[in-house]
Amino acid sequence: MDIPTRVEIPESDKWDLTQLFADVGKWREDFAWLQRTYPKLQEWKGRVGESAQTLAAVLEFEKALELKMERVDHYASLQLAEDSTNNEYLTRIAQVRNLFTKIGETAAFVVPEILSIDKETFAKFVADPVLTEWRIKLHKIQRMRPHVLSEPEERLLALGSVALSGYDDTFSQLTDVDMKFGILIDETGREKPLTQSSFSSFLVKRDPQLRQRAFHQFYAEFRDHQYTLAAALAYSVKADVFRARARHYSSAVEAALFPDDLPVSVYDGLIK
Repeated sequence: MDIPTRVEIPESDKWDLTQLFADVGKWREDFAWLQRTYPKLQEWKGRVGESAQTLAAVLEFEKALELKMERVDHYASLQLAEDSTNNEYLTRIAQVRNLFTKIGETAAFVVPEILSIDKETFAKFVADPVLTEWRIKLHKIQRMRPHVLSEPEERLLALGSVALSGYDDTFSQLTDVDMKFGILIDETGREKPLTQSSFSSFLVKRDPQLRQRAFHQFYAEFRDHQYTLAAALAYSVKADVFRARARHYSSAVEAALFPDDLPVSVYDGLIK
């Protein structure tokens, strides 16, 4: 039995992406808006600490960008999740990643400039009503001070963000597209495809032998690709270690927990 393609699945069984964009044309409009708009960030370069009003303006501009970026990214990502073999979807997500790299590179000056504001001036800024909605964010930025780099260094990390996440794309394409799990005979005697999606449904069948066959057949495919999977995992670890060391964390665990203000001892205690 062949696994049905996306086109063959009833519309009622698909998620409704029109909640994000009515159609791909509307998505392209927002994507084009981002392409036109993000370079304006440069207007604040060297001026972020000029006044509370200027700081509020750059934060508001970043917020407008991020809201558009979130919608554009979700739409492209969800489409790719529908069909990871669709060249149009693959192209779209690549365009998004490339654009976000450029935006990250352009915005690399903002946080270092915020952190360069002296404590007395920063306190006055935060007390200004124009920054009322930004106080929590600004205090979080101050907390990150030991791990924020200079503008040129932040720019380099932004430029490398896509390359450093390549292992994730490799893993997804391997497990979602290239790996084939075969078919199983279900409890009614019918052939059913075993896939990433159907695997969990086999594990709740009443027939224990069917559950066992599904489990072993599914993970046999992973075992056949164990060296590629191990290589992807190794590069994931290397990327985490690189980011942690670049930002002066004591470990990748600390780097993962620090933004949420969680001490490593909490993680270690849970594991123990």
